[in-house]
Amino acid sequence: MKRFAALIILALGLAILPSVHTSAISGNYAALGDSIAAGAGLSSPMTTCGQSPQAYPYSVAASTGLRLSHLACTGAKADEGIYDSQQRNSETLPAQLDQAFSTGTPELITLTVGANDARWTQFIRQCYYIRCGYSVDTGRFNAYLVDLKLELNVIMAKIHSLSGGDPPQVIVTGYYNPFSSRSCSDTENLTSSEISWLRARANGLNTAIRGTVGKYSYASYAPVSFTGHEICTADSWVQGPADPMPFHPTEAGQQAIAKSVLSKYDEPSEPSSEPSYRERALNWYERLRR
Repeated sequence: MKRFAALIILALGLAILPSVHTSAISGNYAALGDSIAAGAGLSSPMTTCGQSPQAYPYSVAASTGLRLSHLACTGAKADEGIYDSQQRNSETLPAQLDQAFSTGTPELITLTVGANDARWTQFIRQCYYIRCGYSVDTGRFNAYLVDLKLELNVIMAKIHSLSGGDPPQVIVTGYYNPFSSRSCSDTENLTSSEISWLRARANGLNTAIRGTVGKYSYASYAPVSFTGHEICTADSWVQGPADPMPFHPTEAGQQAIAKSVLSKYDEPSEPSSEPSYRERALNWYERLRR
């Protein structure tokens, strides 16, 4: 009778008591994203993707002590670069997520994506060389944001799947607004209403990213603000139209993004030496058998 009772209690314990799963601390950090995360336009580009050692992932890795896999690539979108392959300069690059998980689950993933999905650069060019801000432009941009939200959900689902249902910490950055209310030679082709329209679109892009990321417990949204350091300010953190990658961050801008990411980083604690409920139940059962 005692043996039967023990088996019943053990079965109930294993079925009901929470399982405490502690993943091994891998020490690996995968930086995913587009040209912003790659560090495009900065010194010493290392690959066809335009990656630079001045990009924010290197500062994040140095501050956390994690081993960096810098996988971000210029031109990357959610479905062309992050969770699926990307064509870049006649090369077919494997999905960044597949590369990130190729040796197991990383401890940390950072992600900067969405601007290319929303055709942000195309809209800036339109504003500079033609005109923008019409209702049809707003409608097009909003349609792209609807698709972006779906694509971000796919990315999050892919992370969950690749990690075997035990996802790592994911930090998704927002985008800075490159335009201030001031005007200068760098914005002489833009009207004040076009600048206002572009600023509103940047806010909409960030709202879409933040709202989607907020649905996932393992993901954090890191806002990025260049307020006081936009184009046309005395200490701009944005590359100008004559720089290698216009409207991308300078080295100082990259440091600002790193600071925002680090503010969301949760350093993992060492696995507890305290036995889990499941382990205690098994130990109790073993004692009963003796």
